Amino acid sequence: MTKFPLSSALLTLIEESVPPGSTIATVSEGKPNWITDVTASGVRIETEASRRKGSGPQLVPGWMLQAGWDQLRKTGRLSQTQLLNDLNIKRSAAVCAILACLPNVSTASTRPVILAMEEPRRPV
Repeated sequence: MTKFPLSSALLTLIEESVPPGSTIATVSEGKPNWITDVTASGVRIETEASRRKGSGPQLVPGWMLQAGWDQLRKTGRLSQTQLLNDLNIKRSAAVCAILACLPNVSTASTRPVILAMEEPRRPV
C-alpha cells in the first residue's frame, strides 16, 4: 500500500476534533490515548503502555488514518477487523479511536469494533 499523508480536509477534521492536549478513549476498552501532535504525517499519541515503557508518544501514520477514513466514507461502515486484515493497518485501535471522534461518525459496536457514518457519504 502506498504511504501518503492525510488529505487537508481530513487533517482539518482531526485538528478540530482531537487537537493536541485531547484525551480520547479506545473504542473497545475505553483506555486513554493522549493526543500530543497532529500533522499531515499523522497523529502522535501516548498510551498507558507507552508511558510505562517510557517510549513517549508514538506516531499513528497519516496513511493509516486516511485509508480507514476513505473506507468508512466509501462504505458507511468500518470494522477494526477490516483495518487489520484488509488494509494491513497495525495501529487499528488508535485509528478507530481517532475516527470515532470525528463528526458524523458513530460507534455501531464495541465488540467487535465497528464504526458507522451518520450522513450520506461524500468525498473528502
